[in-house]
Order: sequence, then C-alpha cells, then structure tokens
Amino acid sequence: MQYPQANHDAHLETLKQLLIDVRAVKETVVAEAEKRLAPYTAYYRSGVLTKSAVNLAHYLALRQLDLRHLQLRLAQVGLSSLGRAEASVLSTLDAVIDLLSRATGDLSASDSASSGEYDFNRGHQLLDQHTIELFGPYYEKSKAHVMVTLGTDAAWDYALINRLLEQGMTCARINCAHDDHTVWQAMIGNIRRAEAETGRSCRILMDLAF
Repeated sequence: MQYPQANHDAHLETLKQLLIDVRAVKETVVAEAEKRLAPYTAYYRSGVLTKSAVNLAHYLALRQLDLRHLQLRLAQVGLSSLGRAEASVLSTLDAVIDLLSRATGDLSASDSASSGEYDFNRGHQLLDQHTIELFGPYYEKSKAHVMVTLGTDAAWDYALINRLLEQGMTCARINCAHDDHTVWQAMIGNIRRAEAETGRSCRILMDLAF
C-alpha cells in the first residue's frame, strides 16, 4: 500500500524542481531582456517600449538558453515545452509556472500577475500582423511565405522572376554582400514589373554587407 504514495511523492518532487527551473528561466529572460533593451529606450516616446519590442527581447533572451533538457522534462509531465513561445514569451512562461504552482500547492508568488490570456492572444495577433507587414499578405488560403534568395542572373532574367512569383514567391532576398547597386536595382525592377504583370505582391529584403 505504500508504493502509490512513494510514486506520488517522486512525481511531486519532479514538479517542484520543474517549478524552480522554469522560474529561474523567467528571471534570466527578464534580466537579459532589460539589458538588451536599455540602449534603445531613449528612442521610444517617453521611454516606453512597445509590447512587441519587449517580447522580441524576451524571445532573444530565451533563445540564448539551452532548454533541451528542460523541454524534455516538461513534455514528460504533459506541459508546454516552450517551443512555441515566440508570440508572448512571458505569458507562456507564466502559464507553465501557474500550472506547476497549482500542482505543487506552491502559491507563494503571483507569477502570472504580469501577463494573462489577453497578453497571450494579443501576442499572437501582433505576431501575425508584423509577419504580414514584413513578408506581405499570404496567397489565397496559404499560411506560409516563400522567401527566395536571388542570384545575379535575376538582374537580367525577367522570365525567372516572373516564374518565381507565379509559383508562390512572396519575398525576394537580395544579398548585398554580392554584386553592386546596379545589379540590385535591376533585380528590383524585374520584381516590380513581375508584380504588375502577375497581380501578385512580393516583399524585398536586402541583407546589408558589413
């Protein structure tokens, strides 16, 4: 009759350790994000950063951590592995912390006070909005963008650009570490011409060479 209790205690200890670890991740993410954002605060009106800027800093801080072991342990107990946290990092972390707190009976800290369901949903809305602003609208019912890195021949081969748009290219990438402004301008000219003739829009992203 003692075995179920022993198994329960072992599981409870696992959840308690996960709670400690996820809280530590959140503390690190918040601290590192504040450091990353500090140099840019002056560029925002009244020094107030947008939610998108703050979430991006949180996401970059999260991605700097090696979470593979933690993610496996979270998945083993049926919780989010944090792999889809990009829309609202703190809301995702707070949701996991809240569940672990309830499961362990550790309600000493109000971890979810800084975010909630609204922040999570709003984060997904902003992510979708910014994705469209950056990469352009989706084609028909597609929910994926196709970005193509253009080679030098795209400057003189208009038929190539036309085919790419017809086949679903939504974003053209020009690598400015290669060629020169004359070639880049010719590429852009072909893209704009193909847009007009196909009726499809195509964003242009230019990687700067340093």
